Amino acid sequence: MIDERTIKNLINLLGSVKDLRRSGWLKRNIPSPESDGDHMFSTAFLALVLAPKYKVDKCHCLELALTHDLQETIAGDPVPGEKTEQEKYETELKAMTQIAESLQMPCLVEWFKEFEAKETEEAKFVKSLDKLDTVLTAAYYDSHRHSEPKVWDEFSKHGLACLQEIPSQISAEACEIIRKIKP
Repeated sequence: MIDERTIKNLINLLGSVKDLRRSGWLKRNIPSPESDGDHMFSTAFLALVLAPKYKVDKCHCLELALTHDLQETIAGDPVPGEKTEQEKYETELKAMTQIAESLQMPCLVEWFKEFEAKETEEAKFVKSLDKLDTVLTAAYYDSHRHSEPKVWDEFSKHGLACLQEIPSQISAEACEIIRKIKP
């Protein structure tokens, strides 16, 4: 049975992840931008749909996708360039460790390390979907919300650059998808 303290911690974490608006969209004045919870759900849904095609462990991909940004509820959601990669990693690892302890789920720290290292096929797969989802969201904002300023060009350029650093079939195909969907 889960104890009362852990339940309270879970309530706070889930509320925080739903409330945390993604900073990249906020900095560009996107009205009602997605939350970290929205983004993790979208990434997980992409994993659910695409995992069978790439022959990766779907269940583990869902674990990674549904937890990959939890640490941002404590560490914040820095945009690229605000911190060095090492500073960002150390801050986020400390935050994820705190969350894992509060939920009595040490696996969260291992999943975080795996995702950040991009050494397993599942981590590469989910990291690629993480980047792809952001670009798909930019396309949605530009074409359906008629956002101003337009964000597609900036986010697709950044997404393509990130994806090209991940050596996997999904990354290459995600790049092709991005090149084809310009709104």
